[in-house]
Amino acid sequence: MQDKTILITGGNDGIGRATAQALAQKGATVILACRNQGKGQAAREAMQKETGNDRIDLIPLDLSDFSKIKTAADVFRKRYDKLDVLINNAAAFTSTLQKTAQGFEMQFGVNHLGHFLFTNLLLEPLKAAATPRVLTVSSSAHYNGKIDFGNLRGEKGNYSGWPAYSQSKLANLIFAREFAKQHPDIVSNALHPGVVATRFGNKDTNWFISLAWNIMKLGMVSPEKGAKTSVYLASAPEAGEFTGQYFNDKQQKKRGNPLSRDEELARKLWDYSLEQTERYFLI
Repeated sequence: MQDKTILITGGNDGIGRATAQALAQKGATVILACRNQGKGQAAREAMQKETGNDRIDLIPLDLSDFSKIKTAADVFRKRYDKLDVLINNAAAFTSTLQKTAQGFEMQFGVNHLGHFLFTNLLLEPLKAAATPRVLTVSSSAHYNGKIDFGNLRGEKGNYSGWPAYSQSKLANLIFAREFAKQHPDIVSNALHPGVVATRFGNKDTNWFISLAWNIMKLGMVSPEKGAKTSVYLASAPEAGEFTGQYFNDKQQKKRGNPLSRDEELARKLWDYSLEQTERYFLI
């Protein structure tokens, strides 16, 4: 992996950090794209020390603001000529309705639209790589998801975090499959990392969900185990032979929610996402 350049969103914590560290240990150039630069720098320095790899970089990325996503993509393109692997790993979860800078429900806006825009802004360096791959971290929660086009800005009352999260994770899988179709020269797969003991359920959540998450952590796997499928799909030679697929936490191909294979829904979501983000391609 010494000649590979890999960018990971949310690479400073949890599954993203474990993924970044494993790939850095393999000798890759690893770029951590994260919102909190203080935590990002601390993670970068720790990884460099632990892996002996000084080719770990840091780029500011706030997936809740399209303008900042555009800036992050510009920064990457100025520093690097190619991108071998993009891992769309970062995710938001909230138990109360929150909005992105452009007014979308936070989970849909960050988890799907943010990565949709970021990935498409990086098409040029991806296509400059010999065998480019895009990995999108979804979740088994997507099986409970549906895309409600009338509620993507939180228009309807009685907001609930888990249905919104499931919707965003279904959107991740639909995006990965449609991206593979739109760009057959780029391998694109989605994955479920497992139920991992991170701080995910303690951020922007009410006391009940935070308490439940802490109790559930007792039966969850470590971030290192949760990173295994991402690392496999990013680095294994045979993983480059599959595209438009969904993998579980055992590195096995699985059939996703039937909605993820609905071509009309995929086209509608792609067109909607492009319509909402297209002006940022022109700035």
